[in-house]
Amino acid sequence: MGAHMRTTNPLDAPTSGERRTVLRGADAVDVGGRFQVAAGALVLVVVAALLLISVVAAANNNGRISRMKLRGLAATVVVTDCTGNLGGSGSNAANYTCRGHYVVDGTPYDEVIGAMTDFAAPGAHVRAVVDPTRHSTVELASAVASSTVSPRVYVIPGLLGLVLCALSGGFLRWLRRRDD
Repeated sequence: MGAHMRTTNPLDAPTSGERRTVLRGADAVDVGGRFQVAAGALVLVVVAALLLISVVAAANNNGRISRMKLRGLAATVVVTDCTGNLGGSGSNAANYTCRGHYVVDGTPYDEVIGAMTDFAAPGAHVRAVVDPTRHSTVELASAVASSTVSPRVYVIPGLLGLVLCALSGGFLRWLRRRDD
């Protein structure tokens, strides 16, 4: 009387040693093929983006070093604040984050002084170099003098490029095999 009875077909009964589980609701949709292609393509896009970001960062770093060494503006920075940064164990100072005040072309700046590894008391004067294209970037003159442009900054991007090539080749082979 309005109740639906489910009848089972004896041919659908499990054989000995076989187990069947029946779940209520709609059958699961197989998204395997499309999902795998989309997931593989997404992985390739992420690795390509990481590669692009690392190449740009390496080029910018080498460019900044060259710019500051060749055309950097000498400045005397007055330390306004200096805070110690703890090392990995938290028991010793690893370096310092110091802010300083300086003037370039009549414009005052109060920025973090790059490459500070020693404490400098507020009011101390330190020799620094200001980036000629970005006056808010200032580093210790001694750090700029000892820094060098290096092709080694491209090692990680090179490795990422190899990983991207290997993944792309494997993905294309997998797509061809899948389509056969």
